Amino acid sequence: MSWVHRMLTVANVSWRSSMPAGRPLALLVSLVVVPILDVVCQLMLGGSLNSPALARIGYAGGLVTAACQVATVMASGMTMDREEGIISQVLIRRPVDLAYWIGLGLPGVVAASFTGLVALAGTLVLNVGHSPSDFLRALSLLPTVLFAGSALGIFVGGLGLLTADSFAPLNAVTVLLPVAVGVVVPAEAYPVPLRWFATNLPLGVTVQAVEDYGLSWTAVLLAEVIRGLMEIAIGLAASVAALRRIRSGAYLRL
Repeated sequence: MSWVHRMLTVANVSWRSSMPAGRPLALLVSLVVVPILDVVCQLMLGGSLNSPALARIGYAGGLVTAACQVATVMASGMTMDREEGIISQVLIRRPVDLAYWIGLGLPGVVAASFTGLVALAGTLVLNVGHSPSDFLRALSLLPTVLFAGSALGIFVGGLGLLTADSFAPLNAVTVLLPVAVGVVVPAEAYPVPLRWFATNLPLGVTVQAVEDYGLSWTAVLLAEVIRGLMEIAIGLAASVAALRRIRSGAYLRL
């Protein structure tokens, strides 16, 4: 019970410290308006490129955005804890504290569940003429995306502890990932070496599965879980490395 209590406490503090939490208008904008505008921009970009699969762009973009939102919430919470000196105390007491990381990610998972649903529904409404089965297909991939975003959050959060700028790994991932995994231009159009690289990136298989019905939901989930566990291991290893720096006196404050 103490583990669950600590996790829920971290989640509560993380949510209350987030900018939209105490502002209803900001909450409405971040959870509804921004996802819809993202969908509109993605569909317009696809239309300007004469893409024949605008629905795929909207659904893939919504899923990747949801994953990046989870990672962003986790990295932002970690940065605030770093500035307050909390993260160093957490690492000293428990070098691998899953309750802390899961609690840090829970608000992001809840928010991304809603924004992801809004983005997918917005694609269904704004891009008429495609089958509703595409919407259901993308919707079935949303839980996998939430797990992938949580793993990505631990990954970039852990790496951020080793850098002077905690947001540097997060910014690199959120900017490059949508392009790399083929949200607008499908990975199938990439040269063979880049195609293999894009498919093996986080969310690469998920984006491919939006249009490829030959990939089963379980196969996508298994691929993302295996990749996510590797990301979690790297992120936690980076946090342990940061702890060693604290104990060696390399820096006193993360």
